[in-house]
Amino acid sequence: FERNLRFASFNDPMRNVKNEAASGGGGGKKKGKNKKNKKGGSNNGGGKDNKKVDKCPPFGDDDTPLDQVHSFYEFWVHFESWRDFSLKAEKSTDHDLEAADSRDEKRWMKQEIDRKVKKMKKEEMARVNLLVERAMAADPRLSREKKREKLEKERQAEAKRKDEEEKAEAERVAKEKQDAENAKKKVEEDAKKKNAKQLKEQQKKQLRKAKQQFRKLTMAAYQAASPNDSSDSDGVWDDMEKMNDDVELLCEKLSALELDSLSEALGGPNGLAEVREVAIETAAGSERQSLLAIEARNKARKEDADKQKEAKLAKTSAPWTKDELAALSKAIKKYPAGGAARWDAIASFINNLCKQEEPRTKEECIEKYNLIASAPAAKDTTAAPADDKAWTEKEDTLLQDMLRKYPASMEKNERWKSIAEGVPGRSKKECVERFKAIREAVKTGKKARSNASTVDILP
Repeated sequence: FERNLRFASFNDPMRNVKNEAASGGGGGKKKGKNKKNKKGGSNNGGGKDNKKVDKCPPFGDDDTPLDQVHSFYEFWVHFESWRDFSLKAEKSTDHDLEAADSRDEKRWMKQEIDRKVKKMKKEEMARVNLLVERAMAADPRLSREKKREKLEKERQAEAKRKDEEEKAEAERVAKEKQDAENAKKKVEEDAKKKNAKQLKEQQKKQLRKAKQQFRKLTMAAYQAASPNDSSDSDGVWDDMEKMNDDVELLCEKLSALELDSLSEALGGPNGLAEVREVAIETAAGSERQSLLAIEARNKARKEDADKQKEAKLAKTSAPWTKDELAALSKAIKKYPAGGAARWDAIASFINNLCKQEEPRTKEECIEKYNLIASAPAAKDTTAAPADDKAWTEKEDTLLQDMLRKYPASMEKNERWKSIAEGVPGRSKKECVERFKAIREAVKTGKKARSNASTVDILP
């Protein structure tokens, strides 16, 4: 390896430059020689100038720092050969540029020579790279560095494995601790539930025992006070049924401790009277609670009704225009009562005809119709929404008189023409629409108050 490197260093062109500088280059003889080489070509026979080559770092010894060792190999890995293979390629291809017969033949010879030069330079670089790879493989300094890096990686991997094992162990211990705490907590909760259940059962048993004892002692005291079973000598209860009602009320409302207290009071001279007084107070308290509950419910219902009323007032629709009233009148005639989804169809008819910004709902249409139907006939806008002049009481009276005068047996057009002539200021169409409006009001049960008194409407 060292012999090969020495050979490469010996052929290094920088070595000649150093020798020239050391021998006091710059003299006339040397300059002439350099000029000759520059004019006639380099010593390698390439006819080209030698490339400037960087100084090769020293190879060093076993104690050389690794940075310098890597610098040395880095130089040779990226080394570009300074050798010129032009003359050698020209000889190997048997092409003489000076002997070319034409320019095209000379150009072809030049291309062949350049192709051969590239191939030879590639082979040269492959040889140098192979030398560098073998040198790096055999260099003990790099071998020690690789071994050290390998050991460092193994050490880091071992440390990472230990950390993971410690972490897993810590998680396992924490999980076991948590499971133990959960199990302990569950056992405590189960014990509490069991104790609570036992206590509840015990309280039920005590309450049941207290009720039985209270009933037994009350009955004994009642029988002792009323030996003939006719009435209570002290006048506490009128009969046994009322006594049983009070006893059951107390058994239902009082706790075991309170029942035991009353049982002890039954041993005294005024035991029954005390029981009766407690029963009266308990009944009054229950009734009071019931009344309070009813009052709270009524109050809540009233609040809900007030809220709904406020919401309804807040959603008050815009006033109806003449076009909408006319459309409502037409829709009521077009969709008679009894049809399926009548008011939905009426609302859709009004919205499609008027094209308002806020469409009318069926509830609004129903409300408006009921309002118009319940109003006096003189102000009825449903019958003739397009009329600018409202019907007066005198005109309604004249219309009804004409209806009696000209019966329905007459020809239709002739009849209504005669009726219109009897009502000054009204056309035949207005009279027909007014008649239909009054008849519709009568049919729906809404009496039209055209006059002060009700008159019969002819068919």
